[in-house]
Formats: sequence, C-alpha cells, structure tokens
Amino acid sequence: MAGALSVLLNPKSIAVVGASPSRGRARLVLHNLRNAGYSGDVYAINPRYEDVLGYKCYPSIASLPGPVDCVVALVGADAACDVLEQAHALGTRSAVVPSAGFGEGGHGEERGGRLRRLAAGGMSICGPNCFGMISVRSGAAMYSGPISFPLQPGPVAIVSQSGGLGHNAFSPLMNHRRLGFSYVISCGNATATGVEDYVDHFVDDPDVQVIACVIESLSKPELLFEAAQRARRARKSILFYQPGRSAAGQATVRSHTGALVGNSDILAAHLRRCGIVQTESYDTFIETIELFGLVPRDDKLGGDVIVVSGSGGGAAVAADALDGAGVPLAQLSAETVERVGAALPEFGSVNNPLDGTGSIYDDPKMLPKLMDAILANPGNPAIMCAVNASARTEQMRLFADIFADAARTSGRTVVAYQPNPLGGELESGIVNTLVEGGVPLMLGISEAMRALRCLVGRREFWTTDVPLTPAGARRGAASTLPADFMDLRKVLSAAGVPVVETRYVTSEREAIAAGRAVGLPVAVKAEAPGLLHKSDIGAVRLGCMSDEAVAEAYRTVTGNAVKAGFANQGALIQPMMSGIAEVYAGVICDPLLGPAVVFGLGGIFIEVLKDTITELAPLSHADATRMISSIRGAALLQGLRGRPAADTEALARLLVGLGKFAVENTGRFTALDLNPIVVKAEGQGAFAVDIALDVKAS
Repeated sequence: MAGALSVLLNPKSIAVVGASPSRGRARLVLHNLRNAGYSGDVYAINPRYEDVLGYKCYPSIASLPGPVDCVVALVGADAACDVLEQAHALGTRSAVVPSAGFGEGGHGEERGGRLRRLAAGGMSICGPNCFGMISVRSGAAMYSGPISFPLQPGPVAIVSQSGGLGHNAFSPLMNHRRLGFSYVISCGNATATGVEDYVDHFVDDPDVQVIACVIESLSKPELLFEAAQRARRARKSILFYQPGRSAAGQATVRSHTGALVGNSDILAAHLRRCGIVQTESYDTFIETIELFGLVPRDDKLGGDVIVVSGSGGGAAVAADALDGAGVPLAQLSAETVERVGAALPEFGSVNNPLDGTGSIYDDPKMLPKLMDAILANPGNPAIMCAVNASARTEQMRLFADIFADAARTSGRTVVAYQPNPLGGELESGIVNTLVEGGVPLMLGISEAMRALRCLVGRREFWTTDVPLTPAGARRGAASTLPADFMDLRKVLSAAGVPVVETRYVTSEREAIAAGRAVGLPVAVKAEAPGLLHKSDIGAVRLGCMSDEAVAEAYRTVTGNAVKAGFANQGALIQPMMSGIAEVYAGVICDPLLGPAVVFGLGGIFIEVLKDTITELAPLSHADATRMISSIRGAALLQGLRGRPAADTEALARLLVGLGKFAVENTGRFTALDLNPIVVKAEGQGAFAVDIALDVKAS
C-alpha cells in the first residue's frame, strides 16, 4: 500500500477516463491539471473524441501507449469498477474515483467489495464519492471541484471524508490568508485507502508539518496510533474534526452507557489516547489549521496569553473566550505593568487583557512601546493582538508591520486576530505582511481563543512524557460473562472493583437472616436474568428497618418482577450505604476501538445531567484521576462548602480496576453499568452498589 500511495500522491502519468469538452467534472479535472502546472503525461479517455482541451483522446485504457501511474475514473460506479480492474490488470497501481454508488445508504456494496479487492491487490484508491486530490508541489490536481489559482505550496496536508468541508477549509485559507498546502485529499467513503493511510504517509513526508483531517469514522485505529507516535517524536501536528454526533450502536441502548455514549465520545477518547488534537467545531478547526500552519513547532510556548486590544469591550470578549477555552491570562510583572502604564494614556488598562483605547490608533508610537513592554515580560506567553485586516488603511498596515516585526525579532508566538469574522474582504498587503512574519491571522475573537487552546494542548502533549498504550478491539474468551449479580460481584472484586456486601436469598426467612447478618437497615432488590433497571418496575425497596419490613419487601419486589415478566429468582440483601456522593461508572465495548470506561455523577443525575467523561481502557491511575476531576460536578467530591472531601483515591483505584476488568473480558459483554457507586469520606473507600450487565450481541 505504501508504494502505491506514493504513486497516487505524485503520479508521473495520469489517464482521465470520461474526458469531455463540455462542462462537467471530467472537463474540470483536465482544466485543473493544466492550470496547476502538472508536467507529467496526461491522457484523455473517451471514444467519442479525438482531442479534449488540447489533450489527445484515446478510446480506452487498453489503447494507451503503456500503463499509467494513476487513473481518474469520471464515469458511473459500475463503469468505474470495470475501468479500474482493466487498468490494474495492465499495471496501474493508483486511482481516483469521484463517483458515488459504492455502499452509501446501503446501496452498491458489491461495487465497494470490488474496490476493496483491488486494494488488496496493491492498488491505492482515492474515494469513491469524493472530489479527488491535489498534490500542490507537483501540480497533480486530480480534483473535480473548482480551484482558485495559483496554488500556494506549504506545510499543511488536509484529508477530508467530506468533500465540501475539506474544500471550504483549504480554499479560503490558501486564497485569502496565504496558508500553504502540500496536499489536499478529498477521500469520500475511503473504501480502499483510509484516512489513517494518508496520515501514516504524511507523517514521514518532510514537506508536511501539519495534518488536518475531517473524518466520519476510523477503520485502522492501530495504524493511526502508531503514526501519531511518530508525529509526536517529529513534532508534527495532527488535527481532527468529526462532524455529526451519532448513537453508539442501538444494540446497547438498554444500558445507561449505551444511551449516554456516542461513537463520537469513544472516537474522541481514542484521539486523546493517540495525542491528536480534536476540535469541537468546524470553525475552530479552520482557525486551528491556520494557527498550526504558521506556528508549526512552538513546543516552548507557555500555557498562558497576553491580549492586546484597542477596545475595552473587545478585550473583555477575548477574556471571556479564553476563560471558556480554559486558557489563563498571563500575569504581568510589576516592571511590565510600570512600562505598560508609561506607554498608555492614564485611562488605559494596565492589566491583562490590555486595552490601548482609541488612543492606540491615534498615536503611532504607542503600539511599539506597548509591544516592547509585553515582550520583556517573564515567561513565554502567546501574544494575541487585535487587528482589522479588512481595513485598507495605512494605520492597519502599520499594525501588521509591528506585529510581524515583534514575532521575527523576539521568536515569540504572536497571533493576530480580527474581532469580526465577517469584516469583509481581507486586505492582501496586511495578510502578506503577517504571513511573512510568521503571524497567523485568525478570524473571530472566540474562535481565535479556542484555536489557541489547541496550540497549548499540542504543546502539552509534545512536552509531557506520558506512556501511551494503543487502543483496539481486544478479544477475551468466547463465552459471555455470568449475568447474575453474585458471580459478577466476584469477577469485579477480583479485578479491583469493590462491590458492597451482598447476600442472595430465595425466601422470606433467608431474607430476614441476611438482613440481620449484614446489619439493618437494608436494601432489598429482586434478582432475575435480564432485569437491568429494577426501580422502574418496583423491584427495589430501600431502608428496611425490621424483620417484618424485610419480609414484606421481599414479597413485594419479587412479585413485581414476576408481574413485569421476569422469572422469580430471588432477591439481593445489601446494607444501606451512605457517603459524600453517588457517582456512576460504566463500560461500553466498541467493536473497533475496544472497551471504553465512562464516569460521571450517579443516581438519578446520570440521565438528567449527562455529566460524563469517556476514556478507553486500560486506565492508568493518572487517567482515572483526570476523569474524576474533569466532570462539571467534580466540586461535589472535593469538599464543597465545608462538606468533607470524598475518597477520590479509592474512586480512582475503582476506575482503574474497572478498566482492567473491561480489557480482560472484552468480547464477553456489550455494556456494563455500576450505578450508583457510593463514595465515602477520605480513607473510607468507594463501593459499587448496583451492577447491570448487557450481553446482547453487538
């Protein structure tokens, strides 16, 4: 595959099948090849013409003088398969297939299978259902969408399963902000050559420093993990955006975990495990491409920022956006505050963010003094500077000169941002000055600050020595896990997941004895195969204080279970548990990425608040601790308003044990819930109370 992919990305000869002089995608590909300056051999294929746009036309692939490196099949799906099979038989090892009809919406699976067989035979295929690809430096613009010329070579490679989202990222960045690209790949369904294949190749390409991907799903998670580790060592950036949010397989919706966790949550956990930066929004994705492209290797960047604005309101918006993104404002030293105060009018703000007021536009000497003061501040914060790049004024050109000069002379990360993303057409002189100085131009205050968080996140990953373990669908024993509570309790306890003391009983007499043994008051819960959410059918009684109450509860819960259609198997007797908080943990097994652990506030709040975090198993103690502190309700565990702190160390050990259980039993279950988990005060432990196992086939 690697050799064939190299040929696909930089072919020395191209055949365009379906070439036509009329308007259409085939004509557009030939037009793009010519205007991109492609110097290799181009053959038009169509039996109806002798010449198309000056290219000699041949009736078929077989009639060419010899095999070509790449075939662009601009014909229908069935014909495209025929063309590729014929070309492969003649020695061609790469192809671009823009046409659809290869499995989308459940149609054309047989055609998709034909492409996969060609891939297994050594053919690298871009598509199907795509625009195609552009190799900027070679001019191999096998791309069936409109391109604005000239192309701008640079360090960014973009790979997008969505043709529109990929095009709408690279085109304005290249044309309006002068960001250079090495490759633009619209891979569509990625039936034969996946996103991971391109990432793996680009990590080893010396011309590529930033790999930006729009994905719908993964197919080779292990390959992506390995490529990401090489990218980390080489200090290359990988950036992902996944449009849409989907449920994680309807086979698991009986479980809380299956209802709460989507494919996107598990994918995000895998990307974190790989060390790949992921953005929540498409707009942030675009701005982060710009930022990474012009700040490709700043691993010395501090985690804070200084904001320079000519508007008090704009400075406040920037501060709000930074706070929302989790990026702190840098502290200014006393000396810096003094120098800033000397540079600004007395009504200006000497605090970060810095408000130069309208005076910054009136006094041309003010901004240079302000920048000198900021650059002398200790540490290495990023410097975010507001600029109106749509204004065709000498004043804004001067601002751009000052920012670019500051970046060049100091070696610091200086970022310009235009507060209004819809401010109009960007002034080319301002853009050119900023780009040549290595200053990214961001559009929109909020998106600029969110993109900066991605820059900080990339630096944290590069500079933190964290051992990483790959994900993947690991398979355990073929048999399913025991579904009854008592056997599950043994398996979980052995893995390091403490479960509250429990007695299984099959009569009122046994229930009374068990209640006395564990200590009243107790909880009485019906136990039956397939009974997951017991409280929904009245199969739980809490706080039973006497023998009579225990006996009555036993009759009630087992009777309600039978009424609901569950065979009466008995009941569980547990001591009533209380603690600082109730939390939730669960496992969902993704068929591709393996088991993931989900954690959040428990009890009834799990469904209402949906305050959860997902990480792939296995978990380190650091992973578990980070999960606990990441939920919005973490303060409830930390001793809120004089309440004692919860035993988060015991909770972290429980989560690590749950991850161990998940890995050891992958393939034996679909989803698991522990809800609630009672977390006691520091030093007193954390205990699972209820266990719900889903063994439905995925």
